[in-house]
Amino acid sequence: MSQKIQLEIVSSTEAPFKASITQLYIPAYLGETGILGDHKPYVSLLQPGEVFYTDIQGKNCYLYIHDGFVEANDNNVVLISDTVERGENLVRAEVEAKLADLEKLIQSLSGKDMSDEEMKDAPAKIEAAIKEQKEFQTKLNILNKQDA
Repeated sequence: MSQKIQLEIVSSTEAPFKASITQLYIPAYLGETGILGDHKPYVSLLQPGEVFYTDIQGKNCYLYIHDGFVEANDNNVVLISDTVERGENLVRAEVEAKLADLEKLIQSLSGKDMSDEEMKDAPAKIEAAIKEQKEFQTKLNILNKQDA
């Protein structure tokens, strides 16, 4: 049996959440990081992305988080992020519609029929749209993993 880890998630969008888990994967600042029982003390910034953990009953759980940080010490992990979205609360139709809208927006900003003023603003708008597209693609990936 795997070593039990106590996970606490704190965000401004939900009440604090605690769970007993056996493994945790987070989007750490320098890339995805896994935390298992008896992990050495660890602190990291988090980048937006998927959080995956397995609870002690063996259920796989998924979250989407925005920027934040994590601290692991003595089989206790605290994850803090401004926004946490639980995978089970994501709505596939909404995520897919948003991805389609973002694709149309990116295509329109890349068009040739733009004024000089629109062309000047296009790179920043495209960059923001691509960042948001990445977020919603990650959310769609979470939905696909939950349905598998």
